Amino acid sequence: MNLWCPSCRKAWPAERVTCPDCLVELVADPTAKVRCRHCGKEWPATMQSCPSCLAELRPDPTAMVEAMARTLADGGHLRRPPGVAAFAGGPGCTLQRLAPRGPMVFTGDSGLVEASVEGSDGRAAPPLTCTDDDSVLFRLLAYEPAERAVVAFGADGAALATYIHTGIGRIATGIDVRDETSAPVARLARRRGSFELVETGGRVLGTVGSTEAELDRWIDDQWWFAPAPATDRRPLRPLALVALVLAAKVLLGRPAPVRMRTDPEPDDEGSWSVG
Repeated sequence: MNLWCPSCRKAWPAERVTCPDCLVELVADPTAKVRCRHCGKEWPATMQSCPSCLAELRPDPTAMVEAMARTLADGGHLRRPPGVAAFAGGPGCTLQRLAPRGPMVFTGDSGLVEASVEGSDGRAAPPLTCTDDDSVLFRLLAYEPAERAVVAFGADGAALATYIHTGIGRIATGIDVRDETSAPVARLARRRGSFELVETGGRVLGTVGSTEAELDRWIDDQWWFAPAPATDRRPLRPLALVALVLAAKVLLGRPAPVRMRTDPEPDDEGSWSVG
């Protein structure tokens, strides 16, 4: 079997690694392309850098691993690799901000950034759109028939689930969850400092919780979902469970980060904006 030089298009024995004439790495397909790890665009394998974002198309693997390790050690987050579907590992996720005035993002159980959340001013208030790069995963809109309720729609415009705040006065007790047909299927109920997602029949589907996070003297609550081991079909689609985390932030959490203060002053959460 021969390998091909993508530059001069000559064939060489398979034991060779590079073309002796062009010093270009040989490929099995003379029309081979390489995908940019940064912007995801594909280019002919003859190119060394991406014309779109100028990133190296063939970065040194050792240097790349070292850079990734430094990012993780510093508490940073890496994006999910191109070509891997969002939430491929399941609906377990955390909704958080990576910068005090930055947008909300979903990170998966692996710690990789799975998707971003876009809103009109960065606040946790509908309408909100969850995107995977340029692709819409779902939208969260106000549910008009009920007070303090939101509904999630998939990229095709079909409903995924409806989430209705429950409580007594200003005391929140949880969220009623309805499926795509608006039939009640589960309830998010407060349990020992967090919330359990309990199916109508009594089976626990998972746990939803929140923690306070500090970023450069700003405080915001981040929300997470840990699914219970699935032994059979769940009554909600995976994206409906992901959308539940965003719904919990909207219905039960802070609309925006608040600044830490050393002296008592009225909080300025109402004046917060991205910028």
